[in-house]
Amino acid sequence: MRDLEYYISQPKVDAHNHLNLGMHYEAFLAWSGEPIPDFPRRMSGLDEMHEVISRYTRPRCRTAEDVESLIRMSVRDAIADGVTVLEGSIDIGFMYHFGENMDNFLAMISSVVSDNAAKIDMRPELGFGKTFDKDKIHKWAPDLIRSGVFKSIDLYGPEIFEGIEDFKYLFELSEKLGLKKKAHVGEFSDADSVQRLVEFFDLQEIQHGIGAAQDPAVLAFLAKRKVRCNVCPQSNYMLSAVPTFEEHPVKAMLDAGVPVTIGTDDLLFFDHGCSLQIYNLVAKGVITEKDADTLLKTGV
Repeated sequence: MRDLEYYISQPKVDAHNHLNLGMHYEAFLAWSGEPIPDFPRRMSGLDEMHEVISRYTRPRCRTAEDVESLIRMSVRDAIADGVTVLEGSIDIGFMYHFGENMDNFLAMISSVVSDNAAKIDMRPELGFGKTFDKDKIHKWAPDLIRSGVFKSIDLYGPEIFEGIEDFKYLFELSEKLGLKKKAHVGEFSDADSVQRLVEFFDLQEIQHGIGAAQDPAVLAFLAKRKVRCNVCPQSNYMLSAVPTFEEHPVKAMLDAGVPVTIGTDDLLFFDHGCSLQIYNLVAKGVITEKDADTLLKTGV
C-alpha cells in the first residue's frame, strides 16, 4: 500500500477550504497565543462548531492584518500538503476588518495570490452566508464579483431553502462573468435538497453533497450534469454528519460517476489535510487505490 508521503507528493486540488480556518491548530495556536480547550475534538453538529468560533477564533481576528495572517497560514499549510490548486473561500464579512474599503481588501488578496504563485495556483473564492447582513451583501458582492480577483462564489449557512431567492442575482451575475458557482448543501440535508439547490442556482459544484448518496437517482442526476462534489470526509465525521469515517458515502458517489474531490473544509477543526484523508480512505478500505487516483486527478 502507498504511504502517506506518496499522497502528499501528488498534485491535487483543495476546492473546499475556508481560509480563515484553513490552518492546522498548531499554527493557529502559535500565532494567537490563545489555546482552545479540548481541541480539536469530535462535535455534535454545526452548532457546537459555531460556539467554538464565536468564543475563540472570531474574537482573535480583530484587524485587517489578522485576516491576512490567517489566510497566509492556510495557504502555507495547503502548500505543505502538496495542494497545487487551491480554491480558497474568503468570507465577505472580512470587509468589516478593512473598514469596508474594497480596494484594500482586494489588494490584500491579490498580494497573497502573487506571493505564492510559484508554489500554488490560488483561485480566491468569495464566500457569503445565508444569515449575513443582506444589505451588506447587496452593497459589496456585485462589485467584488466584478473585480476579477475572485474565480468562484460559494453560498453557505443553514441547509434550508427559505430566502435563497435573495441570492439568485449573484449567481446569475457570476455566470455572466464566468465565475464558478458553488453552494453548501447535503452535509446534513437529504438527496432531494441537493438536486433542488443545483437546479435553482444552476450550480457547477457542491460543497459536501453527501446526502445525494441516499438516492441513486440524484447521484445519476449529478453524474449526468457533471456537477462536482467537493467532499470533506474528516469534517463530516468530526461534525457527526456520518457515524464513522468508514461509513462515508464517497465510494458510492465515485461508483455512480459523480466527479468528486477531497477538501479540508476547516483544517483548524478537523486537522486532516487532503493527502491524509485520501490515505485514510484507502487504508480503512473505504475506497481503492484506483479510486484515490481518480480523486487526485479530478480538478487538477
